[in-house]
Amino acid sequence: MGILGGGVFQAIKGFRNAPMGVQHRLRGSVNAVRVRAPQIGGGPLAMMGSAMMGGILLALIEGFGILLTRYTAQQFQNPNPFAEDPNQLSPKDGPNSAGYPGYRQYQ
Repeated sequence: MGILGGGVFQAIKGFRNAPMGVQHRLRGSVNAVRVRAPQIGGGPLAMMGSAMMGGILLALIEGFGILLTRYTAQQFQNPNPFAEDPNQLSPKDGPNSAGYPGYRQYQ
Protein backbone atom coordinates (compact mmCIF):
# COMPACT_ATOMS: atom_id res chain seq x y z
CA MET A 1 0.00 0.00 0.00
CA GLY A 2 2.76 2.42 0.93
CA ILE A 3 4.86 1.57 -2.09
CA LEU A 4 2.00 1.89 -4.57
CA GLY A 5 0.33 4.95 -3.02
CA GLY A 6 3.62 6.68 -2.30
CA GLY A 7 4.88 5.80 -5.77
CA VAL A 8 1.88 7.48 -7.38
CA PHE A 9 2.40 10.67 -5.37
CA GLN A 10 6.13 10.71 -6.09
CA ALA A 11 5.45 10.16 -9.80
CA ILE A 12 3.09 13.14 -9.83
CA LYS A 13 5.65 15.24 -7.95
CA GLY A 14 8.42 14.26 -10.38
CA PHE A 15 6.15 14.96 -13.35
CA ARG A 16 5.26 18.44 -12.10
CA ASN A 17 8.82 19.43 -11.18
CA ALA A 18 10.45 18.22 -14.42
CA PRO A 19 11.33 20.60 -17.28
CA MET A 20 8.89 21.17 -20.15
CA GLY A 21 8.37 18.37 -22.64
CA VAL A 22 6.72 14.97 -22.39
CA GLN A 23 10.01 13.08 -22.55
CA HIS A 24 11.56 15.14 -19.73
CA ARG A 25 8.44 14.91 -17.60
CA LEU A 26 8.16 11.12 -17.91
CA ARG A 27 11.87 10.73 -17.15
CA GLY A 28 11.51 13.06 -14.14
CA SER A 29 8.52 11.07 -12.93
CA VAL A 30 10.36 7.74 -13.09
CA ASN A 31 13.48 9.26 -11.53
CA ALA A 32 11.51 10.69 -8.58
CA VAL A 33 9.91 7.31 -7.89
CA ARG A 34 13.27 5.52 -8.12
CA VAL A 35 15.03 7.98 -5.79
CA ARG A 36 12.30 7.92 -3.11
CA ALA A 37 11.54 4.17 -3.25
CA PRO A 38 13.74 3.16 -0.26
CA GLN A 39 12.16 5.80 1.99
CA ILE A 40 8.63 5.03 0.84
CA GLY A 41 8.93 1.24 1.09
CA GLY A 42 10.58 1.38 4.50
CA GLY A 43 11.39 -2.32 4.74
CA PRO A 44 10.19 -4.92 7.23
CA LEU A 45 10.57 -2.72 10.30
CA ALA A 46 8.22 -0.08 8.90
CA MET A 47 5.74 -2.79 7.91
CA MET A 48 5.80 -4.24 11.43
CA GLY A 49 5.25 -0.81 12.96
CA SER A 50 2.34 -0.11 10.64
CA ALA A 51 0.81 -3.50 11.39
CA MET A 52 1.11 -2.90 15.14
CA MET A 53 -0.49 0.53 14.93
CA GLY A 54 -3.26 -0.84 12.72
CA GLY A 55 -3.90 -3.66 15.18
CA ILE A 56 -4.02 -1.28 18.13
CA LEU A 57 -6.43 1.05 16.35
CA LEU A 58 -8.64 -1.87 15.33
CA ALA A 59 -8.68 -3.18 18.91
CA LEU A 60 -9.68 0.25 20.23
CA ILE A 61 -12.49 0.60 17.69
CA GLU A 62 -13.82 -2.91 18.34
CA GLY A 63 -13.58 -2.47 22.11
CA PHE A 64 -15.50 0.78 21.94
CA GLY A 65 -18.15 -0.94 19.79
CA ILE A 66 -18.55 -3.75 22.33
CA LEU A 67 -18.76 -1.26 25.19
CA LEU A 68 -21.36 0.79 23.37
CA THR A 69 -23.41 -2.31 22.53
CA ARG A 70 -23.44 -3.46 26.15
CA TYR A 71 -24.36 -0.01 27.39
CA THR A 72 -27.23 0.50 24.96
CA ALA A 73 -28.56 -3.08 25.17
CA GLN A 74 -30.29 -2.25 28.45
CA GLN A 75 -32.55 0.21 26.67
CA PHE A 76 -33.99 -2.45 24.39
CA GLN A 77 -34.81 -5.18 26.92
CA ASN A 78 -38.44 -6.27 27.10
CA PRO A 79 -40.16 -4.74 30.11
CA ASN A 80 -41.65 -6.98 32.80
CA PRO A 81 -45.39 -7.52 32.26
CA PHE A 82 -47.66 -5.80 34.74
CA ALA A 83 -49.26 -8.04 37.35
CA GLU A 84 -53.03 -8.14 37.18
CA ASP A 85 -54.92 -6.46 39.98
CA PRO A 86 -56.26 -9.25 42.26
CA ASN A 87 -59.40 -7.21 42.98
CA GLN A 88 -60.40 -7.40 39.31
CA LEU A 89 -60.21 -11.22 39.10
CA SER A 90 -63.32 -13.39 39.43
CA PRO A 91 -63.98 -14.92 42.90
CA LYS A 92 -63.05 -18.45 41.83
CA ASP A 93 -59.64 -17.29 40.51
CA GLY A 94 -59.00 -14.73 43.23
CA PRO A 95 -56.28 -14.99 45.89
CA ASN A 96 -58.82 -15.36 48.75
CA SER A 97 -60.18 -18.70 47.56
CA ALA A 98 -59.03 -21.70 49.59
CA GLY A 99 -56.83 -24.22 47.81
CA TYR A 100 -57.08 -24.28 44.03
CA PRO A 101 -60.81 -24.35 43.28
CA GLY A 102 -60.44 -22.96 39.76
CA TYR A 103 -57.64 -25.34 38.85
CA ARG A 104 -58.97 -28.12 36.64
CA GLN A 105 -56.03 -29.75 35.02
CA TYR A 106 -57.58 -32.63 33.03
CA GLN A 107 -61.09 -31.49 32.22
